[in-house]
Amino acid sequence: MEQFLWLMVGVAALLLPLSVPADRTILQAMVGWRPPGLEPAVQAVTRLGDGVLTIGLPCVMGLVGWWRGQRALCRRGLLGGATVAGAGLIEILLKNLACRARPNAAGAGEFFSRFPCLPAEYAVASFPSGHATTAFALATLLSLWYPRWAPAFVALAGLVALSRVALGAHFPSDVLAGAVLGMGVALIVHAKVPGVRRDR
Repeated sequence: MEQFLWLMVGVAALLLPLSVPADRTILQAMVGWRPPGLEPAVQAVTRLGDGVLTIGLPCVMGLVGWWRGQRALCRRGLLGGATVAGAGLIEILLKNLACRARPNAAGAGEFFSRFPCLPAEYAVASFPSGHATTAFALATLLSLWYPRWAPAFVALAGLVALSRVALGAHFPSDVLAGAVLGMGVALIVHAKVPGVRRDR
């Protein structure tokens, strides 16, 4: 499973520079395709990438482990929450360096549009997508812990990423970068920090 997830990261990283020139075309197609009746569903899906949920879920797992006296689950859950949070912090740092204008902002798509932009305002905080970063970080950890459900976890993270583009909040390359970052951080931490791994 770990090798397959690394393969996904590698493919996404290779596609990233190729996706930037196609950003506007893909964005317009996705925003134009979205039927008005699907708006509530797309909004609901995008909320699944909120930090409260993506960081909170593994932390809740850790608390359940603590409550039940399962030290391994407690440690794994709390370290997992810290991993997702760490990926989110790196994403925030990159946003403040890239200063990319969001699709609905002046100079849409431009990098370094207000450099330096520390702290980055919402309008210039497009790259990478925070929702995609934390959703894919969590999906990667859950996939490593529960491999049988990996396709569902990754698909759900993918839907979160697509919802950000469909809502016009991000360009496709923003969510692709978030996926690479979130998965990469989760895979590295899982490999280097024994407490994050699931006991066999």
